[in-house]
Amino acid sequence: MSRKQISQANKKNGCENSPPRSREFLATLINQTIISKICHMHKITLCLFLVFLLSVFDVSSQSEEILLARVNIGGEYGYYGYIDKTGKMAIEPQFDDAGDFKEGLAMIRMGNKWGYADKTGKIAIKPQFDDAADFQEGLAAIKLESKYGYIDRSGEIVIKQQFDYAGDFQEGLARIELGGKWGFIDKTGKIAIELQFDEVWFFQKGLARIQLGSKYGYVDKTGKRVINPQFDQARDFKEGLAAIKLESKYGYIDKTGKAVTNPQFDAADNFQEGLAKIQLDAKWGFIDNTGKAVTKPQFDDAGSFQEGLASIQMNAKWGYIDKTGKIVISPQFDVAGDFKEGLARIKLDAKWGYIDKTGKIVISPQFDKALDFQEGLAKIELDGKYGFIDKTGKIAIKPQFGEVYKFR
Repeated sequence: MSRKQISQANKKNGCENSPPRSREFLATLINQTIISKICHMHKITLCLFLVFLLSVFDVSSQSEEILLARVNIGGEYGYYGYIDKTGKMAIEPQFDDAGDFKEGLAMIRMGNKWGYADKTGKIAIKPQFDDAADFQEGLAAIKLESKYGYIDRSGEIVIKQQFDYAGDFQEGLARIELGGKWGFIDKTGKIAIELQFDEVWFFQKGLARIQLGSKYGYVDKTGKRVINPQFDQARDFKEGLAAIKLESKYGYIDKTGKAVTNPQFDAADNFQEGLAKIQLDAKWGFIDNTGKAVTKPQFDDAGSFQEGLASIQMNAKWGYIDKTGKIVISPQFDVAGDFKEGLARIKLDAKWGYIDKTGKIVISPQFDKALDFQEGLAKIELDGKYGFIDKTGKIAIKPQFGEVYKFR
């Protein structure tokens, strides 16, 4: 049924004033004929019920969207709690240790046992584990009696603790170690890729990096070695290419293992926004994904591209270039970070501030430490205490904590 038909049906039966989202939600669950009869007989009751349903679902949705940041109040026990973006203490400091929220739950430690809390501060899974990890794809790795297994969001052990180590699930598979060998399991706990490798890493877009002896290669989700272990070092694939090392030189391969850029660089980083930084003779430059030099190696150091600009260092000062290699902000800062949400942190005379993409200082250097902006706020330190500022430089959350973390 179309939205127009739903609207006409509700109008005909006296429910035209019901909240639109409520009408659409209920109409997808109940047959139109039943709605018509109920509306005709119980107009007021139904409309009130629809309003109630809307409020319930709105509250549920809002609770999932609430962002909280982990804080440490310091002191003898270093208790952890959580604040919201106004700085209000949403969950009172009460945990001996804690993690960030992931999939609606955060791991927390009380005494020497780990459990999980929800965003209301309620203990969702009581502390009982010797170690624990974040939830990822609905499951979390936990440790009991020196072995790792997995629990679901109810706290039930769904994969028995049996591994020497267990990592997060990524693309449906998790890396596990047993007896010094690594492999992968699926979400039922079944071995998906036999334990045969000396080390493995997470799957990313269908491929995982593996190590056999001193050589690195890549496998797909069936365990097939799509790129045989042959490299002295290797990175994960980013933007379709991976940096590899052969006989002390770095190059790049595609997902078939074909060399896109033959090993020739002294160092090579991941591709970011279509470009990768490379080093030759102690100088840094950038290449594109065909291997063509966009900026010849000329910088003493460099960062990766973020939001169209990359930080570069010349003669002990930092500035920024664009993707053509043009210096758009002259080297003048003692330290310079990546651009995030339109601003970049910079350091001058031992104090941190922020610039915009024209190089204009928009928040004067005044902080002892400063991190990137995230969700409109940036972590700063003043006199040994941490808080947050907004993009105007105004103190949004007073520096008062022993430590603060990202909003999640």
